[in-house]
Amino acid sequence: MSHKTLNTKLLIALVTLFSLADFSAFSQRNKKKPKDGKVILASAAEAERTFTEGEKFFILEDYAKALTYFHQVLEYNPANATVYYKLAEVYLKSGNPNDLALASENIENALKHEQKNKFFYLVATRIYTLQRQFKKAAESLEQMMKEVPGTEEYLYELASIYLEDDRLDDAARIYSQAEVALGINELSSLQKQRIFLLKGKLTEAIAEGDKLIQSFPDEERYVLAQAEMLAQQGQAARGLTYLENFINSHPDASNSKVLRAGLFRDVGQEQKSREALTQLIDDPAVALSSKILMVGTYNATLSQNKSKKNNDLELENFVLGLFKKLSTAYPNEPDVHLIGGDLFLTLERNEEACAEYRKVVKAGNSSFEVWQNLLFLE
Repeated sequence: MSHKTLNTKLLIALVTLFSLADFSAFSQRNKKKPKDGKVILASAAEAERTFTEGEKFFILEDYAKALTYFHQVLEYNPANATVYYKLAEVYLKSGNPNDLALASENIENALKHEQKNKFFYLVATRIYTLQRQFKKAAESLEQMMKEVPGTEEYLYELASIYLEDDRLDDAARIYSQAEVALGINELSSLQKQRIFLLKGKLTEAIAEGDKLIQSFPDEERYVLAQAEMLAQQGQAARGLTYLENFINSHPDASNSKVLRAGLFRDVGQEQKSREALTQLIDDPAVALSSKILMVGTYNATLSQNKSKKNNDLELENFVLGLFKKLSTAYPNEPDVHLIGGDLFLTLERNEEACAEYRKVVKAGNSSFEVWQNLLFLE
């Protein structure tokens, strides 16, 4: 265990000790003799020392000894919420699935005696979630937010529990509450958008994306997500509108330009797509991986055409032109030669395919697939 982890755990232990009910407030009791093998504590001070021992063994992860000491304290003061909480923690951390029921029983006892401690509710939520009792887990968080001020940050955890339990309407409701309490943010809007799409509510899903775009007008990823979502819903033309608007106000938005080129194809504007791709291949601001993906996408189209015996020489020449630009600009990139080998293999230009695959091997970045293709070709 690192010193940093140990110091952190010691700090948590001190906080727990201060939150413990004041043992010294209880009157001194006459010391009792052990009964049935149990140690009977005689005073509040002794109970406090015993609790400290329990905390020590809890930190040292000796849970059997920690349980012994905590149970002794509970014998002295059966109404102490913190001791029940510690017992629940020990059973939770024991690693024994059968102990979850004991953890649940003890945390419920803790909450019977104290309803204002958020850590009690959080442990209860974790226990119920592990037991897959999502209804009780959600109720625990809901109750915590009623009883303990300033716990709105846990709205996201509550919503995720509702999602896990397939309670989509409740999840959407809680994400909306989170927006009111904590402001518009990516997590709430994207999750609500996902929920609305699952429920077939496209208008509401679009509205969630629009909310993010309007709130963060310079964030390209929200525009990309909106355009991709619309394309997946069969509304590529509408997605293009979002991209065009963003590109007009952000001329260097290369990712939007790449997606726009793809959507041009989706809406049947092949010539526009090719013109856009040619510009993107020459643009140093566009990531190499995106350029390789462009060539790979067209190579897949050529492969489909070949399988249907539908040769499109114009398309072949266009894709070969893209690859030539790419290999000229990046002569030492093995991934460029790999896509080149795949392209020539599709076009049944085997000698050129071999030459490209050998460049990949020479660069020391070969794979089983490359060697397999070389063996096939040679």
